Amino acid sequence: MCVSLISRLISRSLPVAKRRGNGVLRLPGFTLIELLVVIAIIGVLVGLLLPAVQQAREAARRSACGNKLKQLGLAALNYVDVNGRLPYTNKRIYPGHVWHSRSDHKGSFLVQMLPYMEQNTLYDGLDFTSNTQDVEWQVVGGKPLYAHVLSDLRCPSDQHSPDGTYLDSSTNQTRACSNYSGSMGSQNNNSCSCATHNNYFGNGGSIRADSEAGNLISGVIGHVWWSAKLKEITDGQSKTILFGEVRPQCAWHIRKGWCNINSVYTGTGIAINFNTCEGEPGTGSGCNQYSGQWACSQGFKSQHPGGALFAFCDGSVQFLQETINMVTYQALGDRRDGTTFNW
Repeated sequence: MCVSLISRLISRSLPVAKRRGNGVLRLPGFTLIELLVVIAIIGVLVGLLLPAVQQAREAARRSACGNKLKQLGLAALNYVDVNGRLPYTNKRIYPGHVWHSRSDHKGSFLVQMLPYMEQNTLYDGLDFTSNTQDVEWQVVGGKPLYAHVLSDLRCPSDQHSPDGTYLDSSTNQTRACSNYSGSMGSQNNNSCSCATHNNYFGNGGSIRADSEAGNLISGVIGHVWWSAKLKEITDGQSKTILFGEVRPQCAWHIRKGWCNINSVYTGTGIAINFNTCEGEPGTGSGCNQYSGQWACSQGFKSQHPGGALFAFCDGSVQFLQETINMVTYQALGDRRDGTTFNW
């Protein structure tokens, strides 16, 4: 209808040229009212078109993000085929939360997955026998491991840092980060007003999953030297979260980088997309890392409208709404709660 009206207006403005008395041809054009009408119609069309273009672009970004998450999940399952259990962060503790020497710090579970992510050259350049430094500081290809940006770990919908790097305030270094993190499930993660469902089923008693004992960990990837075997996922692989999306901007620990031993551990005790992002409207007051409540920043979140993408232990990827019932969400994070939920 709008196109037809514009066509009629244009046709009206192009009648046969008339010759003035002095012999000069006069070409009639738009009247002021007609011009204003055309401008108004074009404005309406542009206003309708832009949201559609933005939605199409986000749909493409979300699809690409989901494909990367799926490939990461399949890489983890390939790791299981060779090693007998899911990948885990190489950091050990003594009883009472006392850290082992740095010789035991061999990087995050993502470092262990490098050969299964077609990153063999990067992995082969690391020295895992070193007793003097964490592997994240080792130089490979002319720069430390923590500076290597891996595109497979970047979701294109996260527009905050197009190059995939963030400032780690604890070291004042720019570090390459991941938009995907492992799930420690419904884990005790210290008290915080936003985390009312931590350890809902009582299977995650160790704070932050700081334990090498699987009976104290709700999910499938702990904070330290532990991960689940597939047979320990008794609720079923298709009903247990393996990986989920995170935003490095919104969590001090995650900004330490994809290879750091204290970075990529996240739980389902925090509602999806609970805002802990400094400087963004609606940030949860008193419940984020900037106010000392780091626990709530270790939740899954994305920049997809309405929810986030998750990889499950069977290799599937699903989009979970941020309005999901929290008990159901906890059940999806817990590998052995014994319940069955539809979502």
